[in-house]
Amino acid sequence: MHWSTPYVGLPWAETGDTPDGVSCWGLCVLVYREVLDLTLPSYAGLCACPAERRQIASTIGGEAAGALWRPVPLTTAREFDVAVFRVGELDAHVGLICTPTQALHITQGHDSAVLDLRAPRWASRFSGLYRHAEIMDRTRAA
Repeated sequence: MHWSTPYVGLPWAETGDTPDGVSCWGLCVLVYREVLDLTLPSYAGLCACPAERRQIASTIGGEAAGALWRPVPLTTAREFDVAVFRVGELDAHVGLICTPTQALHITQGHDSAVLDLRAPRWASRFSGLYRHAEIMDRTRAA
């Protein structure tokens, strides 16, 4: 069974990061915690309402430029990389790479699902791909 299978069909919850309900970032937090035994920062306090998307996008951008995440080309996508997507003009949605062409994600009002990165809806909104520094370090050590 693929690691993503138990995470498909989870319900949406604004700041959730448990199997009872997740946000897009909360889904990443949950998977990293349960599958990789890595703790990601929680941005729950930043997700109070959709009107604060600029602040969320700024946080995503700041983290992406920091030591925790390293940008990688989409052509090198690997499991557990975080794909960032635009919502309007802001980078405010994320998903986890399952296969080189698919990502696990969730959007408000829907259950978590696997999306096709090549689908026009997602390909046109793709903004960047990031790999956790510890995963890169584990790969180098192996």
